[in-house]
Amino acid sequence: MLKIAVFGGTGYLASLIKNQNKENKNKYIFFSRKKNQQNYIDYKLLKKNFNKFKNFDYVIHLVGSNQNKLIKNKNLIKKKNKITSDICDLCLTNNIKLIYISSLQIYKNYGKNNLTIESKINYKNSYSQSHFKSEEIIKKKFFSYKNTFMILRVGNIFGFKKYEKLPEIHNNIIHKLCISALKKKKIVIEKGFLQRTFIPSQIFVDTINTLIKKNLFNNSIVNISYKIFSLKEVAYLIKKRLELILNYKVDIKIKKSFNLKKFTVSCSKKFRYKFNKHQINHEVDRILKNLNK
Repeated sequence: MLKIAVFGGTGYLASLIKNQNKENKNKYIFFSRKKNQQNYIDYKLLKKNFNKFKNFDYVIHLVGSNQNKLIKNKNLIKKKNKITSDICDLCLTNNIKLIYISSLQIYKNYGKNNLTIESKINYKNSYSQSHFKSEEIIKKKFFSYKNTFMILRVGNIFGFKKYEKLPEIHNNIIHKLCISALKKKKIVIEKGFLQRTFIPSQIFVDTINTLIKKNLFNNSIVNISYKIFSLKEVAYLIKKRLELILNYKVDIKIKKSFNLKKFTVSCSKKFRYKFNKHQINHEVDRILKNLNK
């Protein structure tokens, strides 16, 4: 049985890993800086506690603040840099492999132009800066070591098997629109033309498990994408699923809408998924059913 430490263990992405199918035989242990949690961790003292992690095989690094918090307090980037540096040292000390979850929002033209790993980085955005600086720390720390880390730049992950009252649920694009549809019976979209790449929660979990199971660590950065939608398309998708599964009528108001050519995301062959509309529908249905309970 593989032993996996998840740092940032009370956030949305951690909840997806935690609530995955029980047949997964790996042992995940979730660490959080929230003092009321079972596996509380003080990241300031992480260096003094490296020995506690000597029996772990992998670390999943999910620590970081959302965009709203970073806009208000840019010092949070420095704090995350220190945490990332210490997590790298922890992994090197104990021969642990690292998975860092970055974001496609790191790119300057996300949602506009085709993206590859070489695409320009958005250095002005605090959220992008936060992820990019963590990536640079990881690459520098592991420079002399082979097959020890993977950085996953992911799109907008959505869905959940079990509803948990987390702030990230309300900040998530699809979740937020589903909540509005159920509570207000309407969806209002400011920029219907805006495009994003969406990843069903099960695809995210499968990516993590495949990476570990097949030991696909080669000290590289990969893009993870699934399906690109405009916000207008997302709104009408939610409307259609609500009518089908709950017989629920919703009004849609799109303030700015025009058709744009869909951008593409270049992904590694090992992490490329064939689109299945039933996967998208299933995730949206599950969100709506869980929120409607």
